[in-house]
Amino acid sequence: MLYFIKPLIVVLAVSALAFHFSALAFVDSVDRRRLARWRNIFMVITAIGFLTPNFWLMLLFMSIAVLAMGRSEPFKPALYLLLLFALPAADANVPGFAGINNFLRIYPFNVLALLLLAPVMLGGAQIKLRNIKFNMADFCFWSFSLLVVVLAFRDTTMTDGIRSSTDYFLTALPPYLVFSRVHWTLDRLKVATAALVTPLIALSAIGVVEVVMHWHVYNAAVDNWNVRFLGRYLERSGMLRAYASVIGPIAFGVYLMIAVSVTPALIGVAKKKFLARGGLATLVAGLLSSMSRGPWMATVLSVLIQAATTRRPVSNLMRLGFLGLALFPIVAMTPLGAKIIELLPFVGTAETTTIDYRQDLATIGWQVVMQNPLFGSEYYLNTPAMQSLIQGQGIIDIVNTYLQFALDYGLVGMGLFVATQFFALLSLYRAIGPARKISADLGAFCQGYFAALLSTLVVIATTSSVVAQMQEVIWLMCGMSVGVARSVALAREQAKAPKPVEAAPPTGEERAVAHLPGRQKKPPSGNLPPHLRQYARRPS
Repeated sequence: MLYFIKPLIVVLAVSALAFHFSALAFVDSVDRRRLARWRNIFMVITAIGFLTPNFWLMLLFMSIAVLAMGRSEPFKPALYLLLLFALPAADANVPGFAGINNFLRIYPFNVLALLLLAPVMLGGAQIKLRNIKFNMADFCFWSFSLLVVVLAFRDTTMTDGIRSSTDYFLTALPPYLVFSRVHWTLDRLKVATAALVTPLIALSAIGVVEVVMHWHVYNAAVDNWNVRFLGRYLERSGMLRAYASVIGPIAFGVYLMIAVSVTPALIGVAKKKFLARGGLATLVAGLLSSMSRGPWMATVLSVLIQAATTRRPVSNLMRLGFLGLALFPIVAMTPLGAKIIELLPFVGTAETTTIDYRQDLATIGWQVVMQNPLFGSEYYLNTPAMQSLIQGQGIIDIVNTYLQFALDYGLVGMGLFVATQFFALLSLYRAIGPARKISADLGAFCQGYFAALLSTLVVIATTSSVVAQMQEVIWLMCGMSVGVARSVALAREQAKAPKPVEAAPPTGEERAVAHLPGRQKKPPSGNLPPHLRQYARRPS
């Protein structure tokens, strides 16, 4: 048997079970026929990824399948979310032309953005908000984008500047501009959330399989593409750190944390809540399989944020505290619980070297930032201070997104990035109360996405933004927060708009006169001013 057939069978079998489960658990959010179409395209894309022996040929076949099978999906942003993690996050350089070598580095999800989001960005009037007001999040986003493009041409060639600018445009513009301008009705939120959660339930189960079998199943697909790829087998406390198609355990944990944050909103609208909670349990199991401490802590933070944004925050936080105190000794007595506690930062003693490295990186990195504080530098990696951080693999791993932006674009760039996220969070936070007045379910989705984005912004201080789909997800969540807040504001305006006054029903006398033969129907007296009603009732 070919080496990639066995992992393909495992992935397809687990994915089929996950989609069947979602069809039962989330039928109140997405109808089964739509989920069946989602399952078919997801499994076809997966099969293409494993069976195609060339990266560029794989992208071609994937594009054909997406265009052909995705034609029936009316809400393309949901299809993008569905397929975002369907293929491994490996990349290759686009061959150059006219003397230009390695024109652009491209991932499968970049092609998905061009196929599914770019048409919506340029058109898509049927699902987008109209008369959009330019807000502070938009202003900071465009300011940050302009700064990135300008600095891309600093101390380098024109070709390299175009390459860097194009890479940023593919990464940030489609997710932010589409998701911030979609008219997010409750039904669209249900569909989009189910499209995000369902594949991650499948990947969670695959992550558990990877830990049990000590085997990264998606590596076989990338090996078949014949591209440069470093699929490392990372362990923690003797257990493999799963990452499924994400090819990075921390990024895998971050995406599962986001899914755990928004799944309670799906549970709230589900009639079969027991089944829906089973999906949440699967996501938690996948999160544990990543052995990533940052996403674990971010998930706890997300739960606390959701409790703090309910109608009764104090009582709910107290309940969570009592529940945690009651469960902690019970969990600690189990073998798995003891191992998890051993891995917790600042509590356990397992692998503290990564924590020490992050502390050293923060200390040294911010010193280097202050050498070029405004706009950063192209050559910060060559400084003696940064060279002292080289690890055993011969690399300097900048596992702090904020530090990465400060080194690349200075405090100005980092400030604009943080400001964009802050104003997106603020707008969504302000929308939670009004959304709850419109619909309790709409309020729950706002809470979930607010907690997901805020927790993501905390955890990216422990990981790099250039890993897998990390930047795409950050801009996507930011844009979605802005779009949901705009949609809630529109719903409030529509609810406050005065309704047209209905005509008063005709009196009994008017109905009797209207049915007499030879009588001409007279206007109902209720529609006339009081001084004219006598003429409407006068017999002719």
